[in-house]
Amino acid sequence: MRVVGTKLDTNRRHQDQEHHARSPRPSGALLIVGALLLLSCSGQSRDASSDRPPTLSLKKVGAAVEQARVLHWSGSWLHDDWFPEGSPGAPALTHVTADLRAMGSGDVFGTVTADDHEAQVVSVAGAASFVKADRVMLQMMGVEDPKAHAGRWTEIRRSAGTREVLGLKLAWLAPSPLRTALASAADGTGGAKGGTSPVPSATAERFPRPAGVPADAAPVAVVGNENTGAGTYWVAAGAPHQLLGYSGLDVRQDSDDEPYEDMFDTKTAELSVRMESAATARGTYAAMRSAIRSLPSVVPISAEPTDEEVSDTVDEACGPLCHTATVTVSLTNRMPHESVTARYALDLTAVMHKDENGYRVGNPLYKDIGSCTVRLPTAKPGDTVRGACTIGGPELRKAVEAADDRNGFVLMTFQTEATRQLDSITGHSHSKDLLKKLGSHADAVLGTN
Repeated sequence: MRVVGTKLDTNRRHQDQEHHARSPRPSGALLIVGALLLLSCSGQSRDASSDRPPTLSLKKVGAAVEQARVLHWSGSWLHDDWFPEGSPGAPALTHVTADLRAMGSGDVFGTVTADDHEAQVVSVAGAASFVKADRVMLQMMGVEDPKAHAGRWTEIRRSAGTREVLGLKLAWLAPSPLRTALASAADGTGGAKGGTSPVPSATAERFPRPAGVPADAAPVAVVGNENTGAGTYWVAAGAPHQLLGYSGLDVRQDSDDEPYEDMFDTKTAELSVRMESAATARGTYAAMRSAIRSLPSVVPISAEPTDEEVSDTVDEACGPLCHTATVTVSLTNRMPHESVTARYALDLTAVMHKDENGYRVGNPLYKDIGSCTVRLPTAKPGDTVRGACTIGGPELRKAVEAADDRNGFVLMTFQTEATRQLDSITGHSHSKDLLKKLGSHADAVLGTN
């Protein structure tokens, strides 16, 4: 039988964001990209006697940040809990806290906690990110089959190489990327060039001062666009204007790649930061090396493969006299180094067509035939694996009887809705390579050979 309208659903999570309260959009002068709140609303230059940081000092702040051996971040944000399809309850907001140290170009180590559930985090810049957590925490992160991976190091992969945990971009926290963000904010402001109006004070007040940031810290507000999330850098009021914290959206990574200008303010992260010593950096790198050494040779991977990496086909065929119908599923794994295990929930429908002189006329008649589940064997890199199930019974017999000349139906085809569940993706941890990279990064940060 010919396949008609086969639907494949990769079982990606969907988030209902209708429950968020959206903040009013800024308008007029508020739409100036990267404008900073450092001038008065009248447009006059800042008071020469004031010691609050001028716009151009953001670059100096960024230069100082880049020289930091380690940045110690602590703070919180709200995360959209994800409930698997069919679970009771509705999406809810969970309060998440983090205690993380970031070094170099993206080495991050520490913990993230939500509802008394803690995850250990280790991320090696440009290489890989791993978490170890219980079932509840892994489910919050969208890890497939969290029960099987609970208490184990799991590699977290996201689209476009994004390294995030519960929506927080880890690499953003490190000195080098943060310096780039600060320089970009300074370059993009009319205030720095003296050619545009200042941003009203409401823009800075949009994002609250993080806990741990002194009350006299100077807010430096940045209005976002499609490339940069709106937010406020909190800088020491007195020279040398050290970075003290950040509150905003730029550090958040939405799971559905939502444009920054469409993000709700409920996604705001409030983080304080302090620079720490070379001794702390050495201790953090030692702890990261210990974590990497504890990795097994093969680890579970949380990822959403593209259609090019993992593809599916579904076919249906009638048995003798069409008393049964067999649905066959195949999966091709084109991932270069990873193995994939999947199962499919299959819903078979018969489609009866009226025929007149060789032409289909009128609307087709649809008849649900039945459902089944197919578990495929593990597909190693480059493999194609197959599985099948057979469906029969009174519904199929009724459909066959309807597809005859007496009822004006002479053609019957099948269509299958196939919902794929990736039970596991596994791959080599490459721990030896990661240790070499980590050693090289430590040498660059600490200035050792």
